[in-house]
Order: sequence, then C-alpha cells, then structure tokens
Amino acid sequence: MSERTPEDENEPSRLWDEGEEDAEVFSLPPLLEEDDAGDGDSADDADPGQAADGEPASEPGAKGDHEGMSFPQDLEDYQANQYTGSTTQEYQGLAEEVSRAAEEEWEQQAVAAMVPGVDSGLVGFEDVTGSRVDAEEDFEASEQAASSDLAMRVGSAVVIFGLFLGSLLLGGWWFAAFVILAMVVSTGEFYATVRSEETRPLALFGLLGVVFMGVGAQLTGAAAVAGWAAAFAVVTILFLTLSPRRQPLEDASVTIGGMVWVGLLSFAILIAQGSHPVAYILFVVLLVAANDTGAYFVGRSLGRRKLSPVISPHKTVEGLIGGFMAGLVVASILATFPAWETIGIAKALVAGAVVGVIAPLGDAVESMVKRSLGVKDMGSVLPGHGGMLDRIDGFLFVAPAIYFLFRGFGLL
Repeated sequence: MSERTPEDENEPSRLWDEGEEDAEVFSLPPLLEEDDAGDGDSADDADPGQAADGEPASEPGAKGDHEGMSFPQDLEDYQANQYTGSTTQEYQGLAEEVSRAAEEEWEQQAVAAMVPGVDSGLVGFEDVTGSRVDAEEDFEASEQAASSDLAMRVGSAVVIFGLFLGSLLLGGWWFAAFVILAMVVSTGEFYATVRSEETRPLALFGLLGVVFMGVGAQLTGAAAVAGWAAAFAVVTILFLTLSPRRQPLEDASVTIGGMVWVGLLSFAILIAQGSHPVAYILFVVLLVAANDTGAYFVGRSLGRRKLSPVISPHKTVEGLIGGFMAGLVVASILATFPAWETIGIAKALVAGAVVGVIAPLGDAVESMVKRSLGVKDMGSVLPGHGGMLDRIDGFLFVAPAIYFLFRGFGLL
C-alpha cells in the first residue's frame, strides 16, 4: 500500500495493488494509514501528539474511535464494522441533526416523484380506491355530450313523427309513400348489416320487392302483398340457381327473409284504407308505444327474472307483464274518446292484448338478428335512435295482426 502525501489529506483513501497502473479504484473513508504489517512505524508506536504524517493528531472522535481495531489491506477482507468505525469528520453530529429534525414540527406537503411504470408520482384518490375520478373538464365534456345526444334524439324523433303525422293526415298515396320509404330504408339497413364475404344478398331484388308490396297494398289489397312477395322470392331463387355463387342458399334466405319481414309493414297501408284511417293508425301506434314504455319502466324498476338471457339480456319477465298491462290500460282509455268510439271497450281490450303479445315478439326477432350479427343497431339514419328498422321492429308483426283482427271485427 502506498504512502499518503499531504495533497491526499482531503481525498478518500484508495486501495490498489502495487505495480498495476490500470487497477480499479475504490473510494473509502479515511482510515488509519498503516498497521503493524506495513513499512515504517505503526500508528501505535507513533507519538500520541503526532499523526502518522507528522501533523498534529485529531481530537478524539474526529475520525472515529479506532482503539483496538485493525484494518486489512485487501478490500475483500474489509468488514462492515471496520468501515463504520473509520467514520470521517463529515459524519460528526449527523445523529444529533436527525434527532433534532424528528422533534420539530413539519407541514405535510404533496410530493411528486417519478415511479417506474406510473405516469405521475402524485398519489391521488384513484390510487387508493382504484376508482377513476374524472376531472372537471372531463365531467363537463360528458355532460355536453349527453346533452347533445338528447338534443339529437329529440330532434330526429320530432322530424320523423312530423313526417308520419303529416302523411297520415294527407292520406292516400302520401301515407303509402311514407310507409314504402320506411320499408326501403329498413330493408337497405338489413342487407348492409348482414352483408359479408360469405353472405351477399340480392339487395336490388329485395328493395324492389318491398316497393311492389307497398304499391300492391295501396292499389289492390292484402292479396297483392302476398303475391308480390311470392313473385320476387321465385325470381331470387331462379337467379341464384343460375349464378355461380359460393353460398346460393344463404344468399337466397337472407334476401327473401329480409324482404318478407320488412314488407309486413305494408299492412299499415291497408289499415289506413278503413273508414277511420287516422284514428285506427294512431290507435295502433299508441298501443305499441304504451307497450314499449310500460315494459321499459317496469323492467328497470322491478325487473328481476331475465326473459331471454341470450337473445335479449336486458328484457325481463316483469317488463313483459308491465308492457302488457300498460297496453290494456291505454286501450281502455282510448276507447272512451269519440275518435275511437267505433272500436268499443271490448274490442279495444282485445286489440291491446294482441299488441301486448305480438309487439315483444317483433322486438325479439330483431334482437335475435342483431345478436347473431354482433351489432348494436341496424343503422344510423336516425341520430340518437339508430336505424329505421330499430324504430319500426315492433310494428312489423303488429300491422298484419291488427289488420286481420279489425277485419274480423268488421272495422275494415
């Protein structure tokens, strides 16, 4: 081990092997210079008033109490107690400073620290509870989005109801045109949703089919609706038989099924041809709306048992019963008004019961289709409401059922 010079007095002691110029250097606190194994006089033989280098000795405790301790030359043999026993002057009073700091009063403050894997070192409410707390700006943005969505829902509902009511009051071909337009849009939504690499419906044949079913209902009657549906079904099958398609059976099924399903709305045109078109159509619309509304509110407040967990998990048995009862109540109330006095209370209750059973069936069929396709809405033509088919699904089976019921009652 080399001798320390006066220039080394303020530097940490270093250990290295003699003759190795590029040896690794380890910084250690100042130690006693030599033990008995070194060259020259040891520290124990030196004058107590003099240090090993001739300088006056430090005060006891200035560099630690080293009595009875020996220090090795090799770093591998250096022990922890030997290191702490050779403390430097910089550590003097540290324990006292720590003790005084612990006794003082300190104001607690938030501390920011960079934590690996965490964006911010600030500990917040969500770090403790695991729940995310939206900032005020996020809360305001969500409120504005909800308000905007509500405005779109109300606006689109007003527009579509205005067109419906206007065409109904005008009657004749105006109402027929409105129904045909709704069927064309709905059929297009259905074909666009089911179209994939494996399934390619003949959209042109299906769209022409619903148009001719509506026109036939206005010109001829119920027989024309069935006739045009059968005619376009045959044409579709013949075309797919002759065309080189990979899945002709699936394409034919989707094309004909969508056309017939949506084309059932043509019976609304036939109901509007009765002696009281406006009253009868409004009667059907109000019953379907009462059924949907009653099912919604009763299901939300009292719903416990799932009606169909796979097809429609949000529908409940309690909601179905609530919608059925709401339809009966509204039907009995409407029968007391002069506009519907020709229907009568008994027939109105029967109609309410029919709607209470058939309307949920139509909604279930569309839910089954959407569930099998993995979509939430059939389209987006009505902002805030989804597609046209999502709005008229309850009427698709109700329209022919009420038509034949009213024919049986002699109202048409």
